Amino acid sequence: MRSVYAKELYIYFSSPIFYVVAGIFLCITGIFFYNNMVYVSLLASQIAQYQISTGISLNDILLRPLFADMSLLILFLIPIISMRLYAEERAQGTIELLFTYPLSDLQILAAKYLAGLTVLVVIGACTLVLMVLISLITSADWGLIISSYLGLLLMVSAFLALGVFASSLTRNQIVAASISLGLILGFWAIGWFANTINTGPIATFLKEISLLGHLGSFLKGMVTLKDIAFYFCFTLFFLFLTLRILERRTWRG
Repeated sequence: MRSVYAKELYIYFSSPIFYVVAGIFLCITGIFFYNNMVYVSLLASQIAQYQISTGISLNDILLRPLFADMSLLILFLIPIISMRLYAEERAQGTIELLFTYPLSDLQILAAKYLAGLTVLVVIGACTLVLMVLISLITSADWGLIISSYLGLLLMVSAFLALGVFASSLTRNQIVAASISLGLILGFWAIGWFANTINTGPIATFLKEISLLGHLGSFLKGMVTLKDIAFYFCFTLFFLFLTLRILERRTWRG
């Protein structure tokens, strides 16, 4: 497993696509951070000038919007990272060689999945610089920051599992990325449809499977077992489906 994991990491970090994608993600995140900081500065000057009393905290106007923006950017980042995991192997004809390794399908899948997750964690860890800057300027709520990063990690884990599943369906990386993005956007926005449905079991079900709804608790600084269990089960479900897709070669044989 270590050899497959190391090979996948080498492919990621030796590819210019990774640095381009990571650079774009960090630049856009930096722009969001700058705009939020400018808004905070303007709001603070108005409060000081007119001596306005307000209950708005730094969490409401800076941290939560920033993490919400980051979660939106991650939606478009994950399909690019996950599209090559199996689709590239199929396109190059190396997937049969991969299956000859003295490893089970589960071990190969775990190595590829963990490699993709490592790459995404590395990209996300670079945004810690912004949190340090906030703490230097003002007193940051590190409890909220930690819970928000935990929520993003769980969401990334779930979406990456969905992306790996999409990559196992085809040999074309663009098709894999398109399927992954479509599924991710569907699960991201499905909670909005619940608001248009009257209260009932269908509306409740849609709210429960909405990834956006479960992330909101973490962005508020609340870590609940319910939300952790949802992301965990979501991840396992799509990894299980990926294993079933990979086992089709045995059935065909």
